[in-house]
This record gives sequence, C-alpha cells and structure tokens, in this order.
Amino acid sequence: MRKRQLIIQKAMQEIEKMLHEMEKDGKDLSLIKLKKYQKTHHISCLCPKCQKANEKNNPSYRGLREFGFKVFVDEHDEEILH
Repeated sequence: MRKRQLIIQKAMQEIEKMLHEMEKDGKDLSLIKLKKYQKTHHISCLCPKCQKANEKNNPSYRGLREFGFKVFVDEHDEEILH
C-alpha cells in the first residue's frame, strides 16, 4: 500500500510541475483537458499476449507498451465553458 501511495504522489508532483510550465507558457488552464491513452504492441508482434489477441480476435488482449495521459488546452472549447 505504501508503494502505491508513493507512486501516486510522484505522479501528482509531475502533473503539478507540467501544469506550472504550461501556465508559464501563457496557456489558460481553465480550458484544460486530460485524456487517457494506451499504446499497445505493434500488430506484427509475436509475444504471447499479442498471439492470444490474434487468436481471440480481440485487441484488448494485446500487450501494453506504455500508458498514461495527455494534457492539452483547447481554445476552441471556450464557448462551452461560458
């Protein structure tokens, strides 16, 4: 449990640092959006997880290479907020 809390704390520190940098760059953080993403192994990968995904014809079984989130500010959504 302690390790999980430490990981969350480190992630929060990185997010806070990134948001401060965005604010310094003049971004309006009231328009901020977060989006989760996952990058899976390439379709031609032959690892056991990807083989299972091909057999079951279900890409959700494919091995994960990376996961995280993207942060961006979309000025086009400003009219939705007002």
